[in-house]
Amino acid sequence: MRIKGLDIRFRLLSLFGVAVGLLFASFQLTPFDVDILPEPGLIICHLKVELPPVERVERVIGRDSSLQEIFLDLGFTAREIHDLVQDVKPVYDLGRVRAGRSLVLERTADGDLQSLRYPIDDEGFLLVQRESGHFVATRERHDFQVVVEEFYGEVETSLWETLVSQGESPQLVVGLHQILQWDVDFTALQPKDSFKLIVEKKYLEGEFVKYGRISAVQFASRARTFHALRFEDPTGQISYYDEKGNAVRKAFLKAPFHFDPRVTSKFSHSRYHPILKTRRPHLGVDYGAPTGTPVLASASGRVSFRGRDGGFGLLVKIRHPNGYATSYAHLSGIDVKRGQQVSQGEQIGRVGATGLATGPHLDYRVQDKSGRFINPQNVLALPSDKPVGKEYVSLFASVRDEYMQRLDSIPEMAPFLNRMVHAD
Repeated sequence: MRIKGLDIRFRLLSLFGVAVGLLFASFQLTPFDVDILPEPGLIICHLKVELPPVERVERVIGRDSSLQEIFLDLGFTAREIHDLVQDVKPVYDLGRVRAGRSLVLERTADGDLQSLRYPIDDEGFLLVQRESGHFVATRERHDFQVVVEEFYGEVETSLWETLVSQGESPQLVVGLHQILQWDVDFTALQPKDSFKLIVEKKYLEGEFVKYGRISAVQFASRARTFHALRFEDPTGQISYYDEKGNAVRKAFLKAPFHFDPRVTSKFSHSRYHPILKTRRPHLGVDYGAPTGTPVLASASGRVSFRGRDGGFGLLVKIRHPNGYATSYAHLSGIDVKRGQQVSQGEQIGRVGATGLATGPHLDYRVQDKSGRFINPQNVLALPSDKPVGKEYVSLFASVRDEYMQRLDSIPEMAPFLNRMVHAD
């Protein structure tokens, strides 16, 4: 015997199923689950809506390619590219994208661009997203994992070879050189010279990207030990100081290069000239280096001469505020103008062999306030930057004591030991 009320309920349910099936056919929705609860007449539908698939595309920018060529090749129209560039321009000029970097795009199956990601530098990236028919651009910072490492090392032949041979990047060598260049003569390092270091390393998705802050350095060279401790005062001023609070930055660089130069001829009042075949004064220091090697201003000052000067070939002279003067001879090219103000460490020219020279090198000379030539390797007593301000001495002392304690605790195990001490 058929129950009439139950029959009506099944009929209604069948009609509902047909209606929903037509709905799926119209909107291309995925199937759903239907739960019939014990209460009469109550039906709950769980709809599962599938979003349009998104395709991820990555393109490396070629040396001779442009952003427009890449997008045209991917099927975008000139109008779409124009709209993208104009929407993004207030935040970043896409015309400045650089060769070798990657563009990562996400687009739908019908070709609509949904997002774009471009690495601006090693600190951040450009993120572009489609919102309400327009593109919205923002500058984002990489979410680095920061690891602080402490390690000890001994010089074998040079600081460069010591660090690079142990897997460290040349970035670290340059960073150390920039900190220690006023106190450490990198041309005269000897085996067993040693260093201790506290430095940050930045990783992205497990891959090393760059070094962060170098917090403290101890460098022992024969009978002398140098310290460079990073200190930021309450005003935001950051500098490196020795354990007494004196700035490590001096008036003159040890040598006008980014790296450890090779001395080919020292300061002398009687040197045999290889071309003139006679003995005569050599009132400077010769550094051998490949042609084109950047030459740096050893101190801030104003260019008093640039041009050709007889046997010196292409020459640059700089006069400094403390009354001293420096000269840089045998250059292959000059990158400054007469009267130009230059900063310490700024590139002023390139190593060459112009004038009377047997090969590419730099003849570097220093004159004191009276105009007398002095040995460039003996300018250690010249004034340095300002020491720690009196009002911050106690704050610096607490920072110094912490760093010195940490440096002392690093075990001296040759040739090299890395110790991860902290990770963010």
